[in-house]
Amino acid sequence: MVCYNQSKRYCKEGWFIESDVRIPQQHKDISLRSMSMTFRGEILPFFGLTLPKVVDAVSTQAPLIEVKNRDMDVVLALEDNTLLHMEFESGEPTMDDQIRYAYYDLKLFADRKQSIHRIVIYAAGVQKSPEPLHIGSLSTHQHVIHLSRHFEGERELEQMLVKIRRHQRLDAQDKLRIMLLPMMFERPSDRSRAAWTVTEALDTEKTDDAMYLIGTMLAANYSNILAPEKDKILEVLRMAQIFEELYRHFEEKGMAKGMEKGMEKGIEKTAIAALKKGATASFVSEITGLPIEKVKELEEQTKQPVETNL
Repeated sequence: MVCYNQSKRYCKEGWFIESDVRIPQQHKDISLRSMSMTFRGEILPFFGLTLPKVVDAVSTQAPLIEVKNRDMDVVLALEDNTLLHMEFESGEPTMDDQIRYAYYDLKLFADRKQSIHRIVIYAAGVQKSPEPLHIGSLSTHQHVIHLSRHFEGERELEQMLVKIRRHQRLDAQDKLRIMLLPMMFERPSDRSRAAWTVTEALDTEKTDDAMYLIGTMLAANYSNILAPEKDKILEVLRMAQIFEELYRHFEEKGMAKGMEKGMEKGIEKTAIAALKKGATASFVSEITGLPIEKVKELEEQTKQPVETNL
């Protein structure tokens, strides 16, 4: 990663601009990977579905498994050499979703040649079940979980808070409940409140396991938590330096470098798009963190005529 402020590991160029909040993109990626730290060696018992133990997380950053700027939510490697593909949805199921999942799985299988389990978890408020995808030459299978059919959000929140505050050991079932807790609420404000309340309780533990669990919950609910609470959760993780530790862990495995390259290209594309819309170089430099010299270089590129072969 080209770092223009050597005093910080994560520089301004690493900030990804979303409509609601400025979020470090690599923090989002590494938050997803924290799931492997939380559940490594655990069996994930999804409502009667017993899966092999989790071995590690699998990178989903490869261009082959990207559709309309959406990556697969989570892929975990399991002990029996199969993969677990998990999707977290807060909207009603659509056929386009099923096509997207099938595309992901086919590309993932083409890349890794491993069998894939798929679980789609729907937040409270979603009642419909997706229609299976049958297109003649291909049929897909998935396990569908509607959280509102299994959990009542306020009751689950209170039970988890009691265990955390009493410093009781959290087993795999408890960790799954915490990971999915915000999705047990229908309203975004309640999801955000639940996420921050659990974060505050876990933060008092001041342990790596607690921080990994916060990161795991954030990963599963990233698009469902509103900006104020999301900012506060990210700050808790930043203060605990958990991102730096996770970054080092995955950098050793070569995963971080790939994420950085994609992130840098994305930032430059964002800068070019803003310049083409008429934004000034100084403004683009401010919002992207790119040096003004780099932005001016990109600006010159946008002014160059496009060559055509007649």
